[in-house]
This record gives sequence, C-alpha cells and structure tokens, in this order.
Amino acid sequence: MANVTRRGALSGTLATVAGGAAAAACGAPVRAPRYDGAVKFSHGVASGDPGQDRVVIWTRVTPEGGGEVPVRWVVARDRDLKAVVQSGEITTGPERDYTIKIDVVGLRPGQTFHYGFLCGNERSTVGRTRTLPRGGVNELKIGVVSCSNHPFGFFNAYESLAARKDIDVVLHLGDYIYEYGLSGFGADAALRLGRLPRPDSEITTLGDYRARHAQYKEEPELQAAHAACPWIVVWDDHEVANDSWNGGAQNHNPEQSEGDWGARKAAALKAYYEWMPIRDPAPGGAFEAINRSFQFGDLATVIMLETRLLARTQPLDYGADMSLATTAWDFTDPAAPRPLPAPAPGARLVPTPFEMLAGQPRPILDWARVRTMDPRNPPPGVLYLPDVEAFKRSKIADPRRTLLGAPQEEWLKAQVASSRGAGTVWQVLGNQALMARITAPDFSATPAGLVAELEKLQPGIGRFFQLTRFKVPMSLDSWDGYPAQRARLYDILAAADANPVVLTGDSHCAWANELTSDDGKLRVGVEFAATSVTSPGAGDYVGDSGIDLDAAFVAANTDVKWTDQKSRGYLVLTLKKAEAVAEFFAVSSVVSKDYETTLVARFRVKPERGAGVGPLERLEG
Repeated sequence: MANVTRRGALSGTLATVAGGAAAAACGAPVRAPRYDGAVKFSHGVASGDPGQDRVVIWTRVTPEGGGEVPVRWVVARDRDLKAVVQSGEITTGPERDYTIKIDVVGLRPGQTFHYGFLCGNERSTVGRTRTLPRGGVNELKIGVVSCSNHPFGFFNAYESLAARKDIDVVLHLGDYIYEYGLSGFGADAALRLGRLPRPDSEITTLGDYRARHAQYKEEPELQAAHAACPWIVVWDDHEVANDSWNGGAQNHNPEQSEGDWGARKAAALKAYYEWMPIRDPAPGGAFEAINRSFQFGDLATVIMLETRLLARTQPLDYGADMSLATTAWDFTDPAAPRPLPAPAPGARLVPTPFEMLAGQPRPILDWARVRTMDPRNPPPGVLYLPDVEAFKRSKIADPRRTLLGAPQEEWLKAQVASSRGAGTVWQVLGNQALMARITAPDFSATPAGLVAELEKLQPGIGRFFQLTRFKVPMSLDSWDGYPAQRARLYDILAAADANPVVLTGDSHCAWANELTSDDGKLRVGVEFAATSVTSPGAGDYVGDSGIDLDAAFVAANTDVKWTDQKSRGYLVLTLKKAEAVAEFFAVSSVVSKDYETTLVARFRVKPERGAGVGPLERLEG
C-alpha cells in the first residue's frame, strides 16, 4: 500500500506535539519556585488517565545534588501557557525518584489543554492533553502500541505516531520496558546498535527498575509520543519479568540471587507507578488500581483488563505438564502381557512407542519390543508421542485456571452492563495477551536444517514443531491456555448484548481476529492486536526460509482473518457509531533512523443489535 510518511530524524516532531519549535519550553506567566541548585527536565512530560473533569500530568526533574526539589506545574489553554487554567507547586525527592505526578481536577469536559513544569531557571517542554467528552461523540481515534524493547532498535513507531495530529488517546498495552540485561534477550542487537541496557544486568531491585524506566524515557521519540496526547497504560509481563503470573515468572530465579518474587514485583510496580502517567493506588499499595474504565461520551467505553500479576494461574508448559500417551497392559500372565483397549483394574499404564508407517504414527503393541525401549532414548524410527487430548481435557480446560480472578470478573461484568445500559455503542477492552483461538499451523515437516538454525535462536522449537501435528494452541501463555476463563468472559459480553472490540499487545505481531463462541454460533466480538514497537516477531525468526507464516495461521484458524508476523509499528482504531475501522501501520526499519511508515491493512466491523458484532471486512487503501 501507499507510503504514508517518511521521517529520518526527530526534527519537527516535538514542534508538532507542542505546536511550536522543537525546543518549545514552558513560558508561563507564573513564577518558578526558587531553587539554587542546577536541575534538568531530561525525561519529557506525559499525561494520562483522562476523565471528563480531570487528567494526570507527569514529569521528572533531575537535580545535580540530592534533597528535595520544588516544582511549579501549569495547565493552560494555549501552548505558551499564558492562558492559565490551573497551577500549583509540589515538592519531590528521592523517595519517589524525583518524579512528579499531578491529578488535575476541575477541568471542563472534551477540552484540549497544554501543560508544563518550572523549577529555578529550567522549563520543561510543553505537552498537550485532553479531557474526555460528555454526551454525543461522533468519532474517536485510538493509537495502540506495545512491546518496545530498547536494545532491538529505534523507537520509530513512537515517532511516527507522535507526528500524527488526529490521535485522541494512546493505549499502551504493556511491555513498556524490558527487564533483561546485556546477556539476555536482545543482547546481540544491543551490541550491534549500541543500545545497551542500563543497568547492564537483569533488573530486579527498585533502583534497577527506576534506572530502566529513566533510560526509556530519555528517548526523544517516546517523549514526543507522550507529549502529543493523553495515554492509558497497563503493564504486561516485562515490566517485571518474562511470562509472569501471580506467584512467579519464567524469568525469575530465586536460586540465582534474584530474591523473593513478591519483593521484586512490588519494586517493579512502585517504579511503574512513579514513572507512568497513571493514577497512583490508594494508600496501602493495592495493585487493583490498574483496573479502570474511561467513558468517551455515548460512543465508547474503554475498559482496562489486567491478566498478569493480580490473579493469573501459572501458565502450563508443554514439556513439563503434558504426559506421554500410554497403553494399558494386562500382566495377569507375566510371560505374555497383553494390551487392553482401555484401562482396567490391575492394569499397568506403559508409555506407548510409535513407528511411522505411510507418514502416520502406529502404536507398537508387541510386548517383546516395547519392554526393550526407553522413552528417553528410543531407537531409530521409534517415537513417543504426547497425550494431547488428555492434556487439553484435564489440564488446559480446568475451570479453576484463571487470568482475571473472581473480583475482576465481577468488576468487568458491572462495567460492561453499565456501558450497554447507558446506550454506549462500543465496549473496548484493553487486553495484554491474544484472546482469539489460535492453533499452531503444522510445522512438523519443517526441514531439519532449518529447524537446526531456528534452535540456535529459540531452543526447544524443534520439539514444539513436532507437537504442532496434533493441533495444539500456539501459546499457552495467551487466553488459549485459559479457555474456561475465556468462555466466562464471552458469556459476560454476550449477556450484555455488548459490541466488543478487544485491543491486544504482547505477541509482537499484528492480528485481525473474530472472537467466536465455543460452539461457533456467535461472533462475540473482534480482536485487533498491535505489532511491537521494536521487539522481534515470529516472522523475524523464520526469515527468508520460504515459510509463509501469515498464510499458515489464517489457513489453520477460523478466528484469524489476517496477520502480519514480520512488521514493527502500531495500530490506529477509529470508532464511529456505525463502524469501527482498524488501520495497521508498519515502519520500514527499526535499525535505522531513516524509515518510512506504510499503511499495510485496514479492517472494518459494524455493531449489531443483540449479542455479538458483524463480520470483519478487509478494506482497500
């Protein structure tokens, strides 16, 4: 499709968001508080969590010395900050890492404001924000981003998004930072591009997380995107550690001096609340403050889900949690054991060896052969297969497995019912992991040479490729690993006659999915998943192997209508009362500041009376 914009450097971006020169500074007709030391505003400004009468504004002041620092904040109608609406003074210090966050209240709904900060002789750049509208709303444009891994490349997607003048609000759906050190995920790219993580070790302490947030917010592209409009944010896993859940994470190892999980999680979230434009939790540090909703007049309710740290059951693992297929054997005659068609009293379950005949696995039921085989080291031509159906039936489908937890389910139910009861057209769910059913395409016939190359990039991929012949979920970390929870969510949406649009991050790939009930009779809603800002997707690992991942996923899944497994970029969702249109944008490079932004796909969905929504339609242009 046609090129949308070409940008080689940040030149002009801050001018766009501030409405003036790139160095547009706070020139408010109010006095800065006296401060004798030297300070800088090195991390930009940000706003977020807008309401009809309020918005959070944020910055961070960096003093040369220590101690407390007084800062003046200003909210005005103009970019020069002369038509002052509100102003005040606040003191910050090391106890909150010199961050400043003001919940400005008493504002008029549906209005644009500008804001900035002053201290001594220093002025911050000027940001633009907007309160939520009240009453009739004809259009809303939401920018959607996620997964910005600093070592993997430049934040061109943020810059491209900031250059637009039509975005009302940005949803960041998680992985705003990454926790890895120089020896972890992205190390090669970090060395190649000179984008070394700070600190250079994996982050585990409050000081570590603060330093990593500071490094990210030094990026001018990210500063520009924050200054352009208000953000609504939620964490995913990498704000703490990879594949995290309520009680731990794949990338948390207490035995390797990474400490207590609860302490690490608390440190990470304290830094998150300090450094992000989001309202702080109530006293006592309740993490539940992440659950909140935003009302855009009669057009849309944006409802933010949390699926990582509050209640998530530990994700299942194919290797650790799936047993081998077994055969029941009758040993009544020890000299001649015989296989049974089903388990019976006194029978022994023995792992079943298979041999391939005409391309299909056939069980070996000759005890003389079976007794000589070791499942850990089978002879050539023999393989032991997993009991996939038992795994799906007894473990994946366990109704006790949860992503949301009962309190969040009840909260969500009330939010959806209230939205529909008020006549709101769209219910938009801000969600972390992919919600649609996505079965892995059959990669079992992938050439051995390619599998060997992929193993270097992603150890264990060869075993997973063999498993895909059995139509298993692509990811157990997504909603596919919690199908009972998903069914309950779909029931909530259907019972309210909602028109759901689910916005998703996490996967590093772009998706346009229909969300269908288990019986396939109801199109409950649609899911638009944004690709990453920089983090590599599945297509990056496959490279030029000739495997068409996009086509393979669509062919293997009725829910998946389109996917882009290679691009980096962002998503723009435009909501109107008669339709919702998702536009997927890609930047041509993240390893160079010379790049183009291209519109790669557009999809439309229409609301329907009663439960569910209309089908996804691919649009031209």
